[in-house]
Amino acid sequence: MLVFSSLAAASYISLNTSVNTKFENGVLKLSVGTVNKGDESAYNVQAELKVGEKSVLAEKRNELPIDGAYQADVTFKPILKKPGTYPMFLIIHYTDANQYPFSALNAQTFIYQKEAVAPIFGQLKSTSFSKEGSLQLVLKNLGDNAIETKTSIVAPRELSVLNSGEEMMVPSKGEAAASFNIKNFSALAGSTYQVFAVSESEDNELHYTSIAPGTIKIVAAQEVFGLGYPLVFTLLALLIIVFIGTQFINRK
Repeated sequence: MLVFSSLAAASYISLNTSVNTKFENGVLKLSVGTVNKGDESAYNVQAELKVGEKSVLAEKRNELPIDGAYQADVTFKPILKKPGTYPMFLIIHYTDANQYPFSALNAQTFIYQKEAVAPIFGQLKSTSFSKEGSLQLVLKNLGDNAIETKTSIVAPRELSVLNSGEEMMVPSKGEAAASFNIKNFSALAGSTYQVFAVSESEDNELHYTSIAPGTIKIVAAQEVFGLGYPLVFTLLALLIIVFIGTQFINRK
């Protein structure tokens, strides 16, 4: 179950989305159901399924009123080299009444031919920022051998990941950490987004996937005349020191 809310002034859109997944006969099938639990309509609602570099768009609905339901079935036939567990991503695209674009993201795995349980798992620390920030990821390896992974941060299109696709070596019975820089591309203050760290690895037989969820909250910029609060406080402190120093010199 994915719950996503985006706030705009006093009104908001909240899409509650459920996803049923089935992979059979080489075809990935998704049944998507979305209900608008906000207090204003959502527009141009459309589901998108992404596997690897390919994506499929479902039918678009022009308007989703309050308590309105959007249903879509998506099928996809991926071309995969090895059996194992692979990631897939569901994106719900929509706009508000002003045609401002939003998206809600969900990540899951599916099994191709044979299940592969990843010996690593991750913890992605949630964060909040206005314009730029970072996500901290820790991967833990429970296996007896070191594992080389390729880890990407998957985020909605309102956010830009500046250094996704990091290669990480996680030692046996040990941990590895990475930091990912995120930039606010078009997200509005007050919005909260689900993001995912997706780590993939392989051995001679199977493909493995580990997904760690996290959230990013966009907060209002803390600025005075275009200057951040820390810089303003530093300047005020310097001015106070200069003022006190001047008073002391004048007394002498």
